[in-house]
Amino acid sequence: MKNVLNPFGEIDMLDELRDQWTHESKDLERTYLIRTLQGIAHNKSLRMTFLSGDVNCCGAGILHDPTHPQDHKTMYQIISSSVVNAPPGGYVLRLLHNNKPLYVPANGHRSTHQVSDTKEDMMEIFGQDVDGRQREMKRLMGRRNYVAAVAFDPEVVGGNFGGQTPGGKGGGRLSLAVDFMVQNEGVYGSPMKYGPVVIPSLEYGR
Repeated sequence: MKNVLNPFGEIDMLDELRDQWTHESKDLERTYLIRTLQGIAHNKSLRMTFLSGDVNCCGAGILHDPTHPQDHKTMYQIISSSVVNAPPGGYVLRLLHNNKPLYVPANGHRSTHQVSDTKEDMMEIFGQDVDGRQREMKRLMGRRNYVAAVAFDPEVVGGNFGGQTPGGKGGGRLSLAVDFMVQNEGVYGSPMKYGPVVIPSLEYGR
């Protein structure tokens, strides 16, 4: 335990774990934020996306209604680390990996993870390490990294690859493609690309 505990006998990463927005101390506040942003997304027809960090690893999460994919309740979270920070130990990543089904409750209610209209998932996009070895924990990668995001019109892209676009123009609604660029082995190793995670635009009325 000497590598886990700090000199005061507490888990060394405890403060950092308390800062996570899934910590029970932020439960009601977190639910209120999610439900409020879902309402704004529906009223304004905007796709809400979170860009976050501070856990010194990378990953992608999604809040969604499995029965209505890509409606206003669908929100993505892109997680990237501060480039200069060392990644956390393997035990921290194991703590953050969760295979239990998670759901967002109604406003004013604490999370019991009873089935609701909004499910929480993490994407399994790190099946292989940078050296090609298979990874057990596929949802978070504990390496220095950054993200590269590109906005694109799906109709224009579809037209360029043989699809039909009326008048040669797109629909004007932009989606986002996000790639994770992860530090490779060796000082001069080229970053390894994972992704893309495609964040679709929100259609009006959905």
